[in-house]
Amino acid sequence: MAKSPFRIIVLGPPGSGKGTQAVALAKRFRIPHISTGDIFRSHIKRRSLTGKTVARLLRTGTLVPDTLVNGIVQKRLSQSDCKRGFVFDGYPRTIQQAQYLQRTFPPSLVILLELPDREVVRRISGRRLAPDGTIYHLEYKPPPASLRKKLIQRDDERPFVVRHRLKEYRILTKPLIRWYADKGILERIDGRPSIATIAQRIARTLSRRLATSS
Repeated sequence: MAKSPFRIIVLGPPGSGKGTQAVALAKRFRIPHISTGDIFRSHIKRRSLTGKTVARLLRTGTLVPDTLVNGIVQKRLSQSDCKRGFVFDGYPRTIQQAQYLQRTFPPSLVILLELPDREVVRRISGRRLAPDGTIYHLEYKPPPASLRKKLIQRDDERPFVVRHRLKEYRILTKPLIRWYADKGILERIDGRPSIATIAQRIARTLSRRLATSS
């Protein structure tokens, strides 16, 4: 009997470390890490029609419409490397997106990284981008003094935009917590400790889940 694909979703507010933990999970299970944010940034860099639309929305902190996101997701998940499974971060963000994914590629496990709003704003608004693409943080990873005047802050990482993103997260995305909890596939993880500690807690959760399902 063929092994079922292992499909993982990492949920959480902006700045909760979804991408970091999703990359680690993808390496562990040898399945692709898929970030809708990365896909959107690729479109923006290429200046495609989709990229121009997304860039305009990001400048105001507005979520990208479900139909556009689902179309991009469907195209990515149809590729051959997703047959064994995948790890998503940044998707789904709404019930409509979750329903679409459930119909097409139902997830095996949803990990929720929980983080207070105040910590979210501090983490994101402190980020700065260097000319060579290196990301610094004014508090957690201070840049060299020689670079400080050359650093830029992305539009979607300014404090007022982050607060707007959090407002939309509470309205649109938080219902997913209840939706996935009702399906019995949601696991809550505290997003405040170190990256290593969170990874260990996720690993224990996965081991328990895999032992239960075997």
